[in-house]
Amino acid sequence: MRKRTMMYLQAVPEELVDWRPGEDKFSIGDLIRHLGSTELMFLHAMTHQEWKYEGHGPEKGRTLPEAIAYLQACHKTAQEGLNQLEPESLTGKVKNMLGYEVSVWRLLMAMAEHEIHHRGQLSAYLQANGIQPPQIFGLKIEQIPTTS
Repeated sequence: MRKRTMMYLQAVPEELVDWRPGEDKFSIGDLIRHLGSTELMFLHAMTHQEWKYEGHGPEKGRTLPEAIAYLQACHKTAQEGLNQLEPESLTGKVKNMLGYEVSVWRLLMAMAEHEIHHRGQLSAYLQANGIQPPQIFGLKIEQIPTTS
């Protein structure tokens, strides 16, 4: 999943790091930094049973390479933390952001879903700027033979 997200990030020109579709929307840089910070947020919730978000401001990476480096550093930290979880802890309960108890494994699923959601947003941002996003599976649907 992360490889596909990185393919999208490689398609972003440096001059679009601060582009946003509207005044109150995430910029591309914000999206990248947000993905990193939320990985740490999910890990913290799984390991400390509390939600803590470090933000996605430009101090975490002003340029595209800096924002991507922040994302990669957060991902490495999250992977290391997740690797330390005992298998039985995946069935443990954690309160979600709304206060309902959920299994830790559901938070792992939410992490993946969250990244996929924002990769779709990044796809729309690229297309709004006239950039064709990478094909995540190698072919466009129009290139697949039809059965009719």
